Amino acid sequence: MAEEAPKDPSKPIHAWEETKPPQRKSWQKSPQRKQELCVPQPFRADSPSPCNASCFMRPDSEEKEALDYINAFLTSNEQDEAKKLKFLDSISTLSSLPAFMDKGLLVEKIKELIDHESVDSLTGVMRQQAMLAIMKLSKMKLPLLVLTRPSLLATCFSSIFSLPPAHTMEEVEAALCTKTLKTMDEMLKALVCKDQEPNLLALQIILKVLLPWTTSKEVHERLRAVGRIRWLMEFMGSQCKFQEVEEFRVLGQLVGCLTLCCVEQEQEIWQSAVEGLHHLLSFMQQLKSKMLVKHGAKYRQLLKDSQVERAFWVTNISNITSLFGNYFDPSESMDFLLVAINSMRDSSVHDAVTARNMLHTILKVPGLGLVRVSEAVRSIHNHLDSISEPLARQELLRALLLLGSQFSEEVVGTLLGYSLSCDSVAAEMWKMLTSQPKSTEKILRELVSRLQGPAPRQHQLSQRPAGVASLAATRALYVILQEQACRQEVKELFPQLYVALLFHITHTVQHTASQEREHNQEDTAEPLSPVRFAVKAMEALLLCADYKQQASFMMRHGRSDLLMSSDTHHIGVCLLARAMVWLNFQERNWIFHHLMAILKYQDDRRYVPAMALFIQLLKCPDLDNELEDAIVEEMSRLLRDPKTVVRWLALKGLLNLALRPEKVGKLQHLLPDVLERLQEVDRDLIHKAIAVLKHLLPGMDRQSASRVAVQVAAQLLPLFDDVRPGSSQEIPSNCRHVTSKLLVLSITLFKDLLELVRGPNRSEMKEHVLQILVPLLLLVHDERPSMSQVCWDTLSSAAQFLRWHQLSGLIQHKETWRSCDCLVTRYNGRADDFLGQTMAFLQHPQTPVREAAIRFLGLTARQLDQGSQDKLDAICDNLKGLQQDSMSSVQCLASQTIFILEAFKNQPPACCGLWT
Repeated sequence: MAEEAPKDPSKPIHAWEETKPPQRKSWQKSPQRKQELCVPQPFRADSPSPCNASCFMRPDSEEKEALDYINAFLTSNEQDEAKKLKFLDSISTLSSLPAFMDKGLLVEKIKELIDHESVDSLTGVMRQQAMLAIMKLSKMKLPLLVLTRPSLLATCFSSIFSLPPAHTMEEVEAALCTKTLKTMDEMLKALVCKDQEPNLLALQIILKVLLPWTTSKEVHERLRAVGRIRWLMEFMGSQCKFQEVEEFRVLGQLVGCLTLCCVEQEQEIWQSAVEGLHHLLSFMQQLKSKMLVKHGAKYRQLLKDSQVERAFWVTNISNITSLFGNYFDPSESMDFLLVAINSMRDSSVHDAVTARNMLHTILKVPGLGLVRVSEAVRSIHNHLDSISEPLARQELLRALLLLGSQFSEEVVGTLLGYSLSCDSVAAEMWKMLTSQPKSTEKILRELVSRLQGPAPRQHQLSQRPAGVASLAATRALYVILQEQACRQEVKELFPQLYVALLFHITHTVQHTASQEREHNQEDTAEPLSPVRFAVKAMEALLLCADYKQQASFMMRHGRSDLLMSSDTHHIGVCLLARAMVWLNFQERNWIFHHLMAILKYQDDRRYVPAMALFIQLLKCPDLDNELEDAIVEEMSRLLRDPKTVVRWLALKGLLNLALRPEKVGKLQHLLPDVLERLQEVDRDLIHKAIAVLKHLLPGMDRQSASRVAVQVAAQLLPLFDDVRPGSSQEIPSNCRHVTSKLLVLSITLFKDLLELVRGPNRSEMKEHVLQILVPLLLLVHDERPSMSQVCWDTLSSAAQFLRWHQLSGLIQHKETWRSCDCLVTRYNGRADDFLGQTMAFLQHPQTPVREAAIRFLGLTARQLDQGSQDKLDAICDNLKGLQQDSMSSVQCLASQTIFILEAFKNQPPACCGLWT
């Protein structure tokens, strides 16, 4: 179509000139168009009219009458055509507006009159008169933003641009259309030129409303829009001074739209676009020269090269983009880029190849700066699926790759917003971002950061919701890890990715458990759990980093399922950590340092999983010496942590280190901290501390081991008398042990200590040995073979340590009561101590031990002198309580012993032993 073509194509056309080629039959006219076209003339104050009776009024009276008419019209709902025109003409007769007049209402009324005009035909001058009124108001010092309201401008453009093409109009109507467009140009000139100085702010507002019309589906609408832009640029290019403005912020969008129009098939459009760019370059050179004082010598070289503007007479997209790209600031570059992206869609009226070339060229501009990167990422995501041209898609993804390498934080943050469900477009974008080494590392580091999330305040773990960003990052990472292209970068960043994913799994498990509890209470549909997806991402990470053995270890026998349950998660973490013992040396070191930083920071969300991972990795056989020193120092701090679970984990980690004899030397200075754990209330902590001591002490030199053995023995003594069930607060359920196991371990350790004591320490150790003989002689009656046997073994070692051959022989033959009689006879001065120890065993849960305690009380009590009536009464009182025991044998034995002790109160002690 060659709408409104000039007679001489080589000569630049005027924006308002629309020529009328031969009538085309294809255009369907409305019934109005078949009538005689009437072109009413504008109302003037001196025109003879029924509405203007006073033809000879003075100017002030005429202006007063115009004001009265305007005020009346503003408050009416007048529909008469002539009165509407008189209202607009009245505005044109004013020299100024009174202060009391509502300027906003006046402009809104003009907009309303234009809006009511039909866009099917042009039968009158209402539009012209309205724009003349706007021009008049522009000279009356009205605020700029009142007359350049986007809604008013949009109404003006829509009312005229949407009219049918000129070649479909009657001759008179076509002529009126040309005049109306000319009036519009004059109105725009009046709006942008205030007080003889062009106003760039007004120009920007007008262009922002105009530019969307350049993408209209209708050719004649694009032609009229480009014509107005060309006219404005010609006018601005001829100016020498401008009202001060910080930046011309519509340049990128303007150049982008005009560049696309330069390759239109319609000659009128591409010619106007080329001329518009020609004038725009002149305008920019004028504008930039005025800004040199403010911006320094930045643009001097560009001004020297002003002759390159001649290139615009040749529609070379690369020349246009490259030249104006030098004028763009970062925001303008992004505007140009967005215009190119939007125009690559299949539904765009512009050529996708041209848009692709624009995008390609702007990305090659040296020193290109960009802002509003998130906007570009959103645009790519929104339009990628609607672009089918292969090279266009490739160029778009190349742009994404460039953005990802330069602005990884913004790109990742924006794309994560689309990655919770990870649709196909988002997945394609993630794959593209990690297809090149330059951007892959940055993208992966950003995802690690999002996985970790902000550190929460202490003691607020239960109140912290699951991070949406970290969940989206997990899904994005899962997509990336399926690709082979990023395998090397994944291996290099494996420690960071591994730790971040592990912590994310832990946090997700905890949050999901909380959600499930709420779900069970509400009895609603089963909620979606992201835990399985996070575990799959961990498996994908192991495979992508070539740790197939570790991945198989986790996937075999459902070990991965252990990670997904809040009840078994800690077991899964330990198994996963155990699989990591065979990692690369450098990777393990990085993980250790990272974990120690987390432990020192005491981040509640990551503290326990960090400890679990930390203690498992301590089994690694080839730790760096410097790292070992740092680990030992960290263990000392962790052993004193106020949290029971942390102290327990620290002891477990210390045990992992102590299992290797060559490491014992570095751990010896931790003995004071370990000994303190023997005084813990929690039995599981004591159990773990004893296990550590069993491995630490044999590795010490003989003198040090002897001294420490006595200290350990002193700490163990209270355990032999305390036979009540132990508490296990804050310890995972799988780590709890019954008291008998702790007692067996304590007895075994005491036996080992006897072999370590040498020289001057023997006398002190002898006192400790005497304090355990009674508990051991009673516990040999324990029904559990393991307990009974370890007591006999320790009794034998104790007798040998005391060099007491008689007792040693009795114990060897397991003659319990003769051993007791031997002990009481030889150490009758310690009867009070023996009685105190025995009393605790009256409450022992096993019947044989309670019976043995009763017999031993009777034997020992007879060693008291007759002045110890109070002690004998206390013993009898305790025995009376056993007369109600659940076992009849205990009841009977308690009654008999009470009878003997009551008789003993009134006679001297017998020389014979109880065994007779």
